[in-house]
Amino acid sequence: MKPTVVLTRPEGNNAALELRLGELGWDVLIQPILQIQALSDEEAPPLQPLGQGDLLLFISANAVRMGLPRFAPQLNELPRNALPTFLGVGAATAAAISEFGFAAVTPERPDSEGLLALPELQDVAARRVVIVKGHGGRQILADVLGERGANVEEFVCYRREAVPIDAGEFCWRLCEREQVVFQANSGETLDLLTDLLGRGGQPNLLDSPVILPSERVAERAAELGWGQVIRADNAGDDAFIAALKVLDNDELTDNDGLGPRALESETVTADNHLPDSSGAQVAANSQEPNPPEPAPKAKPQVQTAAGSKADWLARTLVLALLLLLGSSGFAAWRFVWPEWQQLKADRASVDDNLRALQAAQDETTATVNQTVKTRLIEAERRLANSLEQQLLESATARAESDANNDRLTDRLDRLELRLARLTATDRRAWLTNEAAFLARLAAQRLLASRDVAAAESLLANADALLAEASDPRLERARRALAVDRTALAVTPKVDTVGLYAQFSALIEQSASLQVVMAPPVKGSSETADKSWLAQAEAGWQAALAKLSDYLVVQRRDREMSRMMTPDWEALARQNLRMLLEQAQIAALSGNQPLYDTALERAGRFVDEFAGADPTRVAVIRTQLKELAGKNISPELPDLLTSRAALADAIRLIDGQAAMTPDAAIAAAEVLGAVPESEQAPASGATSVDESRAPESPAPETVQTDPGESD
Repeated sequence: MKPTVVLTRPEGNNAALELRLGELGWDVLIQPILQIQALSDEEAPPLQPLGQGDLLLFISANAVRMGLPRFAPQLNELPRNALPTFLGVGAATAAAISEFGFAAVTPERPDSEGLLALPELQDVAARRVVIVKGHGGRQILADVLGERGANVEEFVCYRREAVPIDAGEFCWRLCEREQVVFQANSGETLDLLTDLLGRGGQPNLLDSPVILPSERVAERAAELGWGQVIRADNAGDDAFIAALKVLDNDELTDNDGLGPRALESETVTADNHLPDSSGAQVAANSQEPNPPEPAPKAKPQVQTAAGSKADWLARTLVLALLLLLGSSGFAAWRFVWPEWQQLKADRASVDDNLRALQAAQDETTATVNQTVKTRLIEAERRLANSLEQQLLESATARAESDANNDRLTDRLDRLELRLARLTATDRRAWLTNEAAFLARLAAQRLLASRDVAAAESLLANADALLAEASDPRLERARRALAVDRTALAVTPKVDTVGLYAQFSALIEQSASLQVVMAPPVKGSSETADKSWLAQAEAGWQAALAKLSDYLVVQRRDREMSRMMTPDWEALARQNLRMLLEQAQIAALSGNQPLYDTALERAGRFVDEFAGADPTRVAVIRTQLKELAGKNISPELPDLLTSRAALADAIRLIDGQAAMTPDAAIAAAEVLGAVPESEQAPASGATSVDESRAPESPAPETVQTDPGESD
């Protein structure tokens, strides 16, 4: 059965790989370790204008998706031949750039070293290189390009954040699988995955295979203690699937009894036991030479001279052979035997070293096992203490929560009891109480603002509520409401808006009123009488006119209007304005005596300037007389009849049940039957008026709007 593949790429980058692995028959578990968070416009660095000759380098597909849209407005304004050169770290990055309509140059080796090997990044002296990247990461690109003389700018457009994961639940899901294969595309992902397995109590999962995209990340995995590190060609899907296929083939070879190792063992065994031609087996690894075959027996021959010579020759050959064998044996003893002894000594030394190494390995294994056991015991102890502390804190929090729940339950019970007590009356009682409240509110409107229309509307609503109650006992109350509504209908309506507008117009006219009489026009009258008496009188009049330019004689009992200075003119106009505003305020407040007095004084004051501005004074005087005939404070009904009838109706409806003291106080407050002088200082409630108290107590009622109480 194939192991489960654990994909740890950020959210949204696993769908295509998951689909391909599913088609190949692999079980997939997706658990993102990092999440990509785009930086806001305030967090990102300011954009500098791009131009021809610049290099725009993207280190990942996320950098393209997060950063390239910010450069798009500038790039769209540039002509095609003036665009910067686009560089991508790999095929996925280039594909993401192509989605925006631009072509990118990619290296064969999809990493920083491969980018630095590109021809486009060799001669970059005094050229501008913009690296679009995320927060953090390796600085090898910026450092090397800076050493090559490039003007390097880093545009950080996103950051990688750890995904909050429940380590215990994650490790439990892994333990449900028989075998797992992890995938990590960066050193940061690998660090977080290792820490996650440690916090989840499953460090033994570090022995599972992990597929990494580069040698640098593979070295980091070895430092973290991963047991089976598999390096893919790059971080792409094809390279990852190819590494999975290699891992799958290796497992099949190791688990098959007829694999390469078993076949090799059988071959060695056959070579060491080859049969000879006679059926006997000869040891192939023996160091002794094969014994010589026995010489065939010579046939008996006749002894002759030639035979003697042959015999002598044979003996000489035998003697030479013996000498040769002896010299060979002496040479072997002299030269080969020490070599053999040395080899035996070396072999013994090697055996001793192997035994020492085995002993050291056993000791190291025992030490490591003891250390691991000690650390496991310590980790278990810390975990147990942590669990106990968490359980204690949880128990404390639960106790506090139970106490809060008990208090809330008790309060809810008391509120339910109070609500049950307050809602003891039926719907007719509620409607009657609401009608009584509206009648009381109508009386307050008449008393406070003399608003007859609002009072009529409130009484109409109260009558509609009584009609909705449809109770014969409310007939008297409805008749009383009809009487008060008729009284309000015949009450004169004061047009306060019109009065205010008229007074405002008069106040504006008072600012233009002339308060100083213009001097008479001097003319030269020639008389036909040329007598000396006429001439003397004319001379006297001329002298008197000349003297009048320097001396003015006025009676003390007349107003000195012609001698007013500009300041006194302003004071006169301000006095008239204040009198008109006083009448205006009296009209708004319904103060008839003050209204009449102010109009009378304003009329007398404006008459003083009839000689200076007769036309405007006549108009103002006419309007003042028209306003003086208005009744701004008509007599208003007190609505006591309807309020008393509603109180009697409430007592009739609620007379069948017993009324508690609190309910009686609440009903009295609603009906307005309790004066303020009789209210209790603590609760603000009073007892019901004895003159209106029923013979039997009524059930408690609820005040519709406590904020409207007197």
